Parts: sequence; C-alpha cells; structure tokens
Amino acid sequence: MIVVVTALGFGAAWLQYGFIPNGDRPYAIAGVSIAIWHLVWMGIWTGYTMALVGQAAGIFALPYSTSVLQFSNPHVSPTMLVLTFVNPAGALLGYRRSGQWNLDLALAVCLGGVAGAIVGPLFRATVLMHADPFRLTLGIALAAFGLQLCWKAARDYSRFGRSMGRDFAEDSSPSTMRFEITTTEKNWRSISIKFGRHHRTLPNLQLFAIGAGVGVFSSALGVGGGFLLVPIFAIAYRLPLYVMVAATIPYSIVLSFVGILTFVLVLPAIGIEAISPEWSWGFFTAAGGLFGSWCASKTQLYVPEHVLNGLLGSLTSVVGIIYILSFVIKLPFSL
Repeated sequence: MIVVVTALGFGAAWLQYGFIPNGDRPYAIAGVSIAIWHLVWMGIWTGYTMALVGQAAGIFALPYSTSVLQFSNPHVSPTMLVLTFVNPAGALLGYRRSGQWNLDLALAVCLGGVAGAIVGPLFRATVLMHADPFRLTLGIALAAFGLQLCWKAARDYSRFGRSMGRDFAEDSSPSTMRFEITTTEKNWRSISIKFGRHHRTLPNLQLFAIGAGVGVFSSALGVGGGFLLVPIFAIAYRLPLYVMVAATIPYSIVLSFVGILTFVLVLPAIGIEAISPEWSWGFFTAAGGLFGSWCASKTQLYVPEHVLNGLLGSLTSVVGIIYILSFVIKLPFSL
C-alpha cells in the first residue's frame, strides 16, 4: 500500500504539472517548494502519534503544513483530507488483526460523518474562508476536552504499569491475553458491545448526531475528526482508547472520502468554485502516514491507558490553546 500511494504521488504530480516537485520547483496549488522526504517524514510522525490515540494525522499535519511549511491557502483543507483518508488505512488493518474491530460500533457515527462532510466544505468555501471566530470556538472545545482527559489520566494514575489490562482482555493469562470487541445486541436505536468483562450500550441516534456535528467542523478544517470524537467517546461513553479506535479510525476514512468528493464535485455542482487538493502533496504525506499509523496499531495495546489519555489530553489542550491565542493575539506563525 505504501508503494502504491507513493506511486500515486509521483503520477499525480507528473499528470498535473509535467514534473516532480522535490524542493527545486514549487507545488503550483500550494505555492510551496518542499522536498518529498519532508512530506513523507511529516506523514510518519503525525500518523504514528495520532493513530496511537485513535485519530488520523490531520490535527497535527494541518498546523504543521500551514505554520511551518506555509501552505496556508484554502486548498490545504482538501489536501489534508487526502492524508486523513489514506493514512488511517494502515492503522485499520493493524487494529483489525489485534481484535480492535467492530463495524457495528462504527456504523451510526460514520453515517453521521457522511452528513457532516457534505455540509462542512460548504462553510469552508463561503462563510469560513476567514475562520477566526470558528477557530476560537473550536479552540475552546478542544481545550475543554483535553483538560478533562488530562484530569482522567491523573485520576487513573494508580493503574501505572498496566497496558491493555486484564480487565479488558478475554483471557487473564499473560501468555494468551487477547482482545476482542463483540456485539451483544443491536437495533436501530442502540448498539451493545462487550470487551473483556465490560459492557457498554450506546444510542445510535446520539452517535449519528455526534458524527454529523464533528463532521461539519472537521471537514471544514480538513482533518479526520478524531480530535473531537475521541474525547467525546472517552468522556460521554467511558470507552477506553483500545475500544474506540474500532469506530474512530473508520470514521476518519469515511469522513475524509466524502469531504474530498464535496470539495471537488459537490461545490461546483451547486455553483461554488471547487477547492481542489494538492494531490501529490497529499499522497506523499499519506505514504508516510500509512507506515506511521500501522506502527501505532502494533504498539497501542502495550501502552498504559492513563498514558494514552494523558498524551491525548495534552496534545488536544495544546492545540486548543494555540487556536484560542491565535484569535486573541498575533502569533509568530499562522494557523
């Protein structure tokens, strides 16, 4: 998959420009000259870091692209969606093999993501072309969720040293410990799941509404949505990160795919100028993201839950605070 996506990056650049941008000539849409290895490296570290906490790479790759690489025009949003569409596939395959897989849990929230991804790009192309008030609201939400997760991590510090945890495993024997998320009951109103000795029942209508709301915010910015979805699952439904990845990773893929189609096809169909991705930029970054997210899926079960919550809470809080500060004062970089 990494080879195929890398080849797509070269092919897209050649078909679009007739040459391969590699630091000597700029990407025409982005207006940035950057080496291919830099884009791949960005994909690796953002893909690994965010897949470890059940998210796509967009929430880190977006500010890095806009502030460090100076790709700051509206085309950055669909370009990041190319990354968040492809890069979680590596994590998805790894999590499926490790037992962290349940499409019943993902269904309702993904359907909501489809609805949200149709609306979000419309805002990006119209009222949110200059999105300072939007980012302020988003920053407050991120900071609030992140601080709550940090509090939860501190509260659960007594579980230090435990990774997946015998309370989440089907077999308490360390040599045969395995993880599985099974559906115990499902209907149009709710989904009930079991993992280890734990049971959860989640209302499908709420999941759909959450997926739609998160999808509007996320597709407008050009991120996969996990940065809001993961804290909601952790706080509202008390799902551990080991479980919620079964829903958040497929959600990021579905949301990103529909968001790209909306930016490219739906906007011109309703009389708004299309906002096309910088395809080769997205594919090169996604190639690294595939590898990084796959590595994360192989290591997540061995990281203590409170460490994952603390990592996610800290990252989310920092990003939220930066968004808030960018509205209040002029920062030395752009978002």
